[in-house]
Order: sequence, then C-alpha cells, then structure tokens
Amino acid sequence: MASPATFARTSRIFNRWYGRVFSRNPYPLYRFLRRRYPVLRTPIGFWIISRYTDCYNVLRDRRTSTFDMRALNAFPPDDGLRSMQTLLRDALQFRLPPDHTRLRRVMGKLFTAASLETVRPRIQKIADRLIDAVIDRGAMDVVADFAFALPVDVLADVMGVPDLDKPLLRKWVKTLGVAIDPAASANDPGRMVRETLAPAKRYFHELAAERRKRPGDDLISLMVEGQARGEIACDEEIVCNAIFTLIAGHETTMNMLANGTLALLRNPEAAARLRADSSLLDSAVDEVLRYDSPAQVTFRTATEDIEIAGRKIPAGAHLVVIMGAGNRDGDRFPEPDRFDIARPDNNHLAFAGGIHRCIGEPLARIEGHIGFETMLRRMPKLALAGQHEWRRTMVLRGLVRLPVTF
Repeated sequence: MASPATFARTSRIFNRWYGRVFSRNPYPLYRFLRRRYPVLRTPIGFWIISRYTDCYNVLRDRRTSTFDMRALNAFPPDDGLRSMQTLLRDALQFRLPPDHTRLRRVMGKLFTAASLETVRPRIQKIADRLIDAVIDRGAMDVVADFAFALPVDVLADVMGVPDLDKPLLRKWVKTLGVAIDPAASANDPGRMVRETLAPAKRYFHELAAERRKRPGDDLISLMVEGQARGEIACDEEIVCNAIFTLIAGHETTMNMLANGTLALLRNPEAAARLRADSSLLDSAVDEVLRYDSPAQVTFRTATEDIEIAGRKIPAGAHLVVIMGAGNRDGDRFPEPDRFDIARPDNNHLAFAGGIHRCIGEPLARIEGHIGFETMLRRMPKLALAGQHEWRRTMVLRGLVRLPVTF
C-alpha cells in the first residue's frame, strides 16, 4: 500500500485527469478493463472490479464491508471530500452492523413501496407544477427546470421540510452533491463544503427539535421516535443521515431523470413506444438505470483475504466496484450498448447490493416512473435542442445541461 502522502497526491491527480478525459463517455474504458484487466490493482493499492459477475458477488460478499472512511485521512484537510468525512462517517451507507442494522430498521419504515404509495400523488403534483412553469415557453433545460427540482422537492416533502424552506435545500444540494464525487471534490478547496454544512446541520437539528414537539409521518419524525426508543444514538445521527439522504437521493434521481431523457431522445423509437404503452414505464426505468447508471462506482473494503477471478486480495484492501461497467457487460446483458426499454431479466447493479443496497430504491423508481411519464405525455414533441454537457465526475454520472424543445 502506498504511503498516505503518495495515496493522496496520486488520487487527486487521477481524479482530475479522469474527470477531464473520461467523464463524457467512460464506456470504452470500461470495455477495455473488462476484457484486459477485470481485476486490476492500482499503484496506490486500490483494486478495480469491472465485470458484472465479480461486481455482483463483491457487493453481496459478507467478507467485504462498506468503504472504510479512515482512508480519507490521507487527503489534505482542505479537500472537498475530506471536508465531508464527518458527515459521511455517520451516514447509514457507511456504517457497519449492528449500527447499520438499527439505522436501517428505523429509516426503512418510510422507504417501502407500500409506505411510499401515499407519496405518489404529491410527486405527481410536483412534476406537473414544474411542467406548468415551462410549458408556455416551448423549451427548457431538462436538468435545471425538471431533473434538479423534482427530487429535491420530493425529498423535502419526505423529510417534513416546510415549503418555505425548500429553497434552502436547493441551495445546499448544489454544493454538497458534487462533493461526494472524488473527481469533483479534487478540484474543490473544501471551503464551500464547510460553509454549507454548518447551516444545514443547524437547520436539521432545529427541525428534529420541532418534530419532537409536533411529530408527523416524515423521515425526521421517524428518526426522532427511533431515538426515543434507543434505536438512534444521538441527534448527530439524525442530522447526518438527513443530510446524506438529501444529497444521495437528489444526485442519483436527478441523474436518472436527465440521463434517461437523453437516452429516450437519442432513441426516438423507444420514446414513441413508451408514449404508446405506459405499461413499459417500470421496465424503461430499469433500462435507464442500467444503460447510464446515475451512480457508476461504489467502494468496498475487504475485511479478510478474498479471491476474485483468481486474484488474491488481502484484508484491508479497498475495492472500486464499477457498477456502470458491470451494467454494460455483454456476458450478462445481450447487446449491452443498445437502449432497450423492454429488456428482459434486467438485474442491473445501479442500486448496488447486499446489506448496503440503496435504501431509497422504491422512491427513486416512483420518481422515475412519474417523471418520464409526465414529460412524455405533456410534451409530445419533446426533442433535443443544442448541445448537452456532461459533468466532470467519476462516481456520479449526470449532465450539466440538456436543452430541449417541445
């Protein structure tokens, strides 16, 4: 394993380079890795996993745990991702059993298909309001006018944030969202992250106090009730998990909506088929998630020696699981580079797997279903207009802008 200084310096250089060179289209690189180096050890000791079967198995292997946040100690204190370390360390996604188990038990009560059915009419109302705001213009930026706004407003409702405070959440996710991506945070001094985290933490501390007095059916209320039962350890766990849920839930859903709209407009026969047959919506959402996964990469740490595709990986090694590469693996998905909204047996990796499978999956699926259906129904002449632009990111995959006419 490289020294901490070498690790930090090399990581920053690689992340910047990757963001500039491969963020527009990482799939040729993924294809090369799957064919030539499916299990690749990097000079700084990370192991890159790119084949579907290996990714699938690693995500479910009890001998691997969520990424060890102590690895970020090697980064400079003013790095954007390092500035997020305290928040991430307390978040559900980066906790181990039994802490992970108790947190997921409390938060998971909201994120079930049955519970979220009551949220569906509110999501539809938000989607229609966003379309109403642009419909007379005949043009919009899918990212700024729809994909960005929909999930942040939905998450505000889910967490019990009053309408008047939603602009605060929109402001915070703009700064904190990209900070969880190494390729983006490598170019961020961390100051903006810290300046945003402080008021966000204060806000959710105050919201938790308010929910103790006047509980509701929202996520903050559930966590406050869990704290009263001893299932949530402290206010800091409530605050950090609220902020991380906001960031992760917003980033992935925003990217899903924007990436999926681009895929549909680049494949007009798929868009026409979906307009004609709404029963394909759930299948289409899965294909969007497979074809251009909103989260391309996740990380694991080996807790004991393991073997992957014949390579021995020592305990303590960090694994880079490229879910976006696995989702384009031709050994698992026939014609993997073809966008097929009716693809059968589409067991993609977009939500990761194992005990750390994305807790917000049911909500994301509803948002995708409503988002695509609403745009296609209300904008029958939806078409690309001008140049779209990809974000310079590695873990996340999404667009800066996507101009369309309708």
